[in-house]
Amino acid sequence: MKLRNLIYLVFPLALLASCSEDLLDKKPQSTESQFLADEAIKTKEDLRKVLLSSYDVIANTCGGQVQNLAELLGDNIDSPANQNDYIQVYLRRTDVFNGTIGGVYKNAYITVYRANQLIAKKEDVADISAEEKNQLEAESRFLRAFSHHMMLRLFAQPAGYTSDNSHPGIVMKMSAENAAGLRSTVKECYDLILEDLDFAEDNLPEENSVYATTYAAKALKARIYLDLNQFDLAAQKAAEVISSNRFQLLDSLNRFSAGSNTEQIFAVVSTNANGVSDDRGGAFLNYRSDNNSNPIMRTNAAFFTLMTADTNDLRGKQWFREISVGGNSTFGVARFDRSFMWIPLLHLTEMKLTRAEALASLGTDVTTAQNDLNEIRERAGLDPYFGTGADLVEAIRIERRKEMCFEGDRTTQIKRLGVLGLPSESRGAPWDCPGMVLQFPGQENTVLGFELNPTGGCN
Repeated sequence: MKLRNLIYLVFPLALLASCSEDLLDKKPQSTESQFLADEAIKTKEDLRKVLLSSYDVIANTCGGQVQNLAELLGDNIDSPANQNDYIQVYLRRTDVFNGTIGGVYKNAYITVYRANQLIAKKEDVADISAEEKNQLEAESRFLRAFSHHMMLRLFAQPAGYTSDNSHPGIVMKMSAENAAGLRSTVKECYDLILEDLDFAEDNLPEENSVYATTYAAKALKARIYLDLNQFDLAAQKAAEVISSNRFQLLDSLNRFSAGSNTEQIFAVVSTNANGVSDDRGGAFLNYRSDNNSNPIMRTNAAFFTLMTADTNDLRGKQWFREISVGGNSTFGVARFDRSFMWIPLLHLTEMKLTRAEALASLGTDVTTAQNDLNEIRERAGLDPYFGTGADLVEAIRIERRKEMCFEGDRTTQIKRLGVLGLPSESRGAPWDCPGMVLQFPGQENTVLGFELNPTGGCN
């Protein structure tokens, strides 16, 4: 379903308190057809409209669609039903004609384009203070970093695929010029993303109601440093979020709740213009199996068995169901059996798991690693775990797979473990095979010198 006009991602700036309906009624098309011409950005109100429109676009991207594409490459999902674009991703044979991939890619770069416009045009606006300009740039750079990182995870082999990360990444659009670009190296991509997040972390507020704060930047850094297997920095940034005491683990397993909750660090806020909370689950509704015996997205038998093997594990009981039709069984996901939800993009459970793995891998603070792990295990109805060394690291990684299933995280972890030299594959496919990245959409194939990803899948 389309989320335009219904879901928006709210960002800081004290001046950005509300959003005009006429703006949200405008559907994003491409970076070439922006709703506001460059010369039309003349006031603080114009800047406000551009920023809020960017959140509307990123909500379309992060309302389940980008998460689903990532999960389809991993090993938690069964073959999707009746969705040809998804089936192509699942088979790891994506091509330039895949419309779902093209839509996600386009929206991510519309967000980047608008962020760049805001950074460039803020100096031309007279009725905005220096403090507001600084926060506007911080907002824009956070948004740009978030979007670039999403695309880097999907379209490029991971950091460590080459020893110096000189393999191709994505196009990094860092200026307001609306021009085609070529792929930067993965090293260059991460350097630029982290530079944006440094600025965002230093210039976003600590507290700002439901809007993004400096802790959102810290949390995204922690995610990235774990992607890079830089355990010391991952532990540091995750700890800064955790020790702020601004976020608390939920007692329940319902992180995808109908409204705000204490775990959310950065979330897609789901509502419509009248505040009516019906049928606003986005692409996560493709999993819904309480009212559909043949959902598009479902788990496979192996992961269902992993999640339900321990009968004390509440996640197996609450998040899954076996569906029997005509004597045949499939395995449904019950985790998203609701019409209306706020979608957590960065949350405290991830930070706990990140710090736990980083510290356990370093061997520097095993007690904290155990405590982080056991908070999550005990919430799920499991006994505490007090192993050490490699056993503790493996226990944390298993818990991460379980706790963050279907959130778009699993494929990145498969690749990251492969980089570390561990046996790692997805449904029989090596972590580094060509099909474990998506193919770029056809629009990039028209750019002279642009390097597409190899084709041909993984077998």
